[in-house]
Amino acid sequence: MFSAFFLPSFDWIQIEVSGLCNAKCLYCPHTVWQKDWLGANLSLATFKTLLPYLKKTKLVYLQGWGEPLLNPEFFEMVNLAKAHGVKVGFTTNGTLINEHIAEKIVFSQVDVLALSLAGIETNDRIRKGTSLNQVLKAIETINSAKARLKQQNPQIHIAYMLLRSNEYELERLPEFLAGYGIQEIIVSLLDFVPSKELEEECLAPQTEEDFNLLKKRAEKVAEKANSLGLKMIFNLPSPRSQGRVCSENPIKSLFINSLGMVSPCVFTGIPVKQKTNVYFGSIYQEPLKSIWNKQEYKKFRKTHLSRDKPPVCVTCPKARIELVF
Repeated sequence: MFSAFFLPSFDWIQIEVSGLCNAKCLYCPHTVWQKDWLGANLSLATFKTLLPYLKKTKLVYLQGWGEPLLNPEFFEMVNLAKAHGVKVGFTTNGTLINEHIAEKIVFSQVDVLALSLAGIETNDRIRKGTSLNQVLKAIETINSAKARLKQQNPQIHIAYMLLRSNEYELERLPEFLAGYGIQEIIVSLLDFVPSKELEEECLAPQTEEDFNLLKKRAEKVAEKANSLGLKMIFNLPSPRSQGRVCSENPIKSLFINSLGMVSPCVFTGIPVKQKTNVYFGSIYQEPLKSIWNKQEYKKFRKTHLSRDKPPVCVTCPKARIELVF
């Protein structure tokens, strides 16, 4: 207990427990760079080395660029994290959630479960290998398990990807998802564009006028959602100058990918050969505390707090996020 006093504290640690995926979403690096993909399943033994840090962490999020439920040791990881008193969440494509898995999720006391969507009619084309009906069925199955086991958690969120090819469906979304027991819908744009072919899908506003138009549209949709008992949050990158700290919160959080590499965020730690990532160390080679306290990592965080952002962050939309709800 005394040694834990000297460990760093975090707002959250995001751990990619699986870099594998059973879907081929068109906009995902896993699909675009599949020939060079290195993602794997993180071992339980490796996960256990992170447990001392969890007592001083507000949230551990067990997801990265893959499908967490593909890791056969996923629920043991959840149980260990919960035993350390930390809030636990993860995002899933919903394809593996049946009654048995739903009961395990509820019984393990996961706090937040987010299911990914990218459209209504367009979802199944954009998120190949998944289906809208599967997601809705998964939500119903989770809710049934919660009622049966008399549990309030997990809170159910929707992680919604707003693209140019599905934006015409946006106004329909609140009414479509009302009544499913969803606590939040978090709408994001394509913050990371893995290929030039996908640049047209990114709706990030380039001018103040475009931003204000999209913001007004988002406000109307969020208001409609609120009237239906849904909380809807839009992560909109503003064309204005970058904020003090980006929405990924690299000052008080970090990302560990399925290769054990420590990075400031999920966008700088993609487990693929061809991308130059920002890695400050490997948990296979040294303790997380040592990595966090490295001079180069401290310099990165200090620079992030200044007007001059680290080079990798200069053009990232996450440094210009304005929340609309």
